[in-house]
Amino acid sequence: MIDAIEGIERIRYNEPAPEDMREDVIRAHAELASVCEHIHLPLQSGSSRILKAMRRTYDRARYLDRVAMIREHVPDVSLSTDIIVGFPGESEQDFTETLEVVEQVSYDSAFTFIFSPRRGTLAAEISEGVVPHEVKGERMGRLLELVQGERTRARTALRGAHRRGARGGQLAHRRRSPARTHAPQQGRELQRSRGPGELTEVEILAATSRRSLARSACWRGRRPRR
Repeated sequence: MIDAIEGIERIRYNEPAPEDMREDVIRAHAELASVCEHIHLPLQSGSSRILKAMRRTYDRARYLDRVAMIREHVPDVSLSTDIIVGFPGESEQDFTETLEVVEQVSYDSAFTFIFSPRRGTLAAEISEGVVPHEVKGERMGRLLELVQGERTRARTALRGAHRRGARGGQLAHRRRSPARTHAPQQGRELQRSRGPGELTEVEILAATSRRSLARSACWRGRRPRR
């Protein structure tokens, strides 16, 4: 098992389809020390009707059931997602249902896209229910406002918490979640003692929707994750 290999501190399981997020996979995030408490679970739309039109194999209820199972086993999980705005046939009610899921799940981050047809795909052949560009833009603005607000609340709640960060340039750390953490106020000697990728314990001091600010103290050796 990869988790048992000495020196491997972090394993990320990227972009599983909701139907692939089985209980044993969720338990691995809770029980294996090197598996990061971050799950990217694509939503695409919060409307079951639109998900069916997209030919997804899950609906809103099944998706939220997976989220509940994840939070039951991994309470401090960081969830991220993909969302498409303006898929053909999307009504205001469909979009409202997407906003409801975003608010309910409270994602740590979301990759948001305005629908545009790709040549050679079935969606490109849809000629009915095309959402006007200005409507798609207005909906995207509302979605981004909600996503950023939820992200700020989630990160602000971590104030005072200690997390492990992998050092990048200028003491910018990537935690076990996808969030970036900056710890700029460090002495030169301390900065020289850390190489890129070295794990550092950081204390979260403040946060915005874009990043967290922290102070760090370097340590080596494997500790129980947090």
